[in-house]
Amino acid sequence: MLERSRTPDSRGFVAGGEELAMPRRRMPSGQRRAQLVSKAKGAFIEGGYRGTTTKDVAEAAGVSEALITKHFGTKEELFRHSMIEPLLEMLNEAVKSPMPTGVGIGERYRGLYDFYYGWAKIVHEHGALLWAVLRETQNFPEIATTIAAMFKRHVQEVAEVLTTSLEREQFRDFDVEIATYLGLGAATIAGMVGDDPEYFVRETVELMFRGMLTPQGRRALDVAVPPLGAKDEEKS
Repeated sequence: MLERSRTPDSRGFVAGGEELAMPRRRMPSGQRRAQLVSKAKGAFIEGGYRGTTTKDVAEAAGVSEALITKHFGTKEELFRHSMIEPLLEMLNEAVKSPMPTGVGIGERYRGLYDFYYGWAKIVHEHGALLWAVLRETQNFPEIATTIAAMFKRHVQEVAEVLTTSLEREQFRDFDVEIATYLGLGAATIAGMVGDDPEYFVRETVELMFRGMLTPQGRRALDVAVPPLGAKDEEKS
């Protein structure tokens, strides 16, 4: 009597319709590491650093806890790789584009808006990651120091460039650093409230930028960028 073939077909079945377990394909190391980082991020955002264990992450990823240890060593390193490093990289990218200088007043206005709106969108889209990391400053005190230093360096760079390039007849004397910090604070709030921070940021930039200008500067801005609502009034 001939024995039926035990070789599975492309669907994983052998002759007679019997299903044969197929060996699981091993995920490449880089892909596996990315998966663990993703699962760890979700677990830490939900449970916090103290409330999350490497076992929790392993269960979420469907792997052994030993594999977590193999890739990251400790829970602290897992938190750094899945939470702190992505956040700092994202923030570093966000502050790379200062307000343009050496251009007309309208371009400066739009540049300021673009910068603050970009930051507000980051807060809006990635707020859960941001707040989850900031909550852990007691366990990772360097987080707040690093973020503060990053923004301080950026604000000082912007202030230095603007101070030497602003047309004095169009801008009144003001503290550029304080104004930039105020804008970042407002943009952060804009990203936290509502579904779209666009209107909040527009109003903020309108109030801030016009407040920096002399009467001559306001007249020049009105020509380059009509005040908010002016277009609607013209249509009516």
